[in-house]
Amino acid sequence: MSLVKNTCRLSALILSGLLLPLSSVQASSVPNVSVSISNLSPANGLSFTPVFLAFHDGSFDPFDVGTKASSAIQVIAERGMSAELSNYFSSNHPDGLSHVLTATSNGFGPGVFLPGAYGTVEFALDPIKHRYLSYFSMLLPSNDRFLGNDNPREITLFDSNGQFVGGSFQDNANTIWDSGTEQDGRFGAAFVAGSSSAGHVGEDGVIQSNFDFSVYNGFTTPAGFDFNNLPGATTPLLRIDVAPAPVPLPAAVWLFGSALPLFGWMRRRSLASNLSA
Repeated sequence: MSLVKNTCRLSALILSGLLLPLSSVQASSVPNVSVSISNLSPANGLSFTPVFLAFHDGSFDPFDVGTKASSAIQVIAERGMSAELSNYFSSNHPDGLSHVLTATSNGFGPGVFLPGAYGTVEFALDPIKHRYLSYFSMLLPSNDRFLGNDNPREITLFDSNGQFVGGSFQDNANTIWDSGTEQDGRFGAAFVAGSSSAGHVGEDGVIQSNFDFSVYNGFTTPAGFDFNNLPGATTPLLRIDVAPAPVPLPAAVWLFGSALPLFGWMRRRSLASNLSA
């Protein structure tokens, strides 16, 4: 019987040795977070460019409604290019984390989010340095429309205790911004067949809400469809889902599982020895 007891003690010790370090590692590790973006626009509706994501401490605020757009916001609103905004972010928020998320399902060209498109990515985030999420993208077709949260603390990923909160966040068309830097029309419009976003007719305006896309009605897009499903104020446009990333089962658990047959064999051997005795 002593061998049976020792075998049970051995299995208990191995199990505790495997699980206790595992729980302590999970408690102290940086949370892995999955960020997914979906274009909720109906067919033949609005598209948007790859989305610039910025995780920060709440102080990243690159634009304000009613003011002139910075050059970084102008470039993303007119060309969909986020390099300048990325440089600004990394220079002023060295502890932050940024990424350009492209469409991985139903995307077009360099990851443009067509209606119904979807993209996802995972990050290891710090609950203090990366407590908030900001996002920026150009609306298509347009001359200078963009998406972005004016309030840098609108999307909170962690509470004041460092606990992950995440969730789903949706933008309707009434959250579309006009940068006020370029006049609307076919010339210079992005994502319009026969037009180049490099064209520019300047406009000395300020950033304001604008979801009127009637000037682009019927324009053919490079994706092959005619843009004719114009948004209203409450038309769903973009959804961001932030959730804990799936955690793979640690190797230690597989190791313990593979040891179970050994414990069974040892117990059977012990019982056989006792019977023969």
